[in-house]
Amino acid sequence: MFVADPDPTCLRQGDILANLPYPLIRPHSFTAIGTYKPIGGDEGKALFNPITSAHRDDADWLTLQNLWRLGFAAVISQCCDLAPRNDRVLLPTIALARLVPLTAATLKDPAKLASLRANKDPREAADPGVIKLFYVPQHEKLAEAEWSVEYNQLFSIPSSEYPAILANRVLQMTDDARVRFKIKLAWCLGRYTDEELESGHPWIRPTEPDAALLGAPNPVAE
Repeated sequence: MFVADPDPTCLRQGDILANLPYPLIRPHSFTAIGTYKPIGGDEGKALFNPITSAHRDDADWLTLQNLWRLGFAAVISQCCDLAPRNDRVLLPTIALARLVPLTAATLKDPAKLASLRANKDPREAADPGVIKLFYVPQHEKLAEAEWSVEYNQLFSIPSSEYPAILANRVLQMTDDARVRFKIKLAWCLGRYTDEELESGHPWIRPTEPDAALLGAPNPVAE
């Protein structure tokens, strides 16, 4: 699944990075860092002002406290978009997906485990396999454990982290593995619903070869 010598000059889609912080975000419950004055608000009440910072000409960024988990992540952004120009990546951010351990339930189910490990073509209506996960086999650079790329656990880092982030890259996929990775990614996030297929939308042309990736929906195997 991985090349012996990763390209040292750039990131590629499907690259595995180590020691990246993944945030646990709760939109309706978080702690913001700010300044506190016991007296100063309305009717003498305490006054709290969140501290804001500027990033990319936006001055309304808050400093929050929340849970984070260091771990592995796979690059989701497309290879051409990651190609550096004048020593920098033009994308504002680099998208990644978290690698998660195989669940106890999967490990106890031989059929489900075999289906996950096979990384089946999700476009096969009869047996699409596990659509939401991309299996990553055991490797010495991945703590000697089996993993799955969870396509729905996404986050991003500023592209200004390039090229320093290259130091976190531990593995690069082969071309064959990358094709499987991106087809499963596209199918997981972009497959049509029945209502969309029935809508007659002019952009849906499932009979054309270049539309095969997003053809008729397949059953989802959990």
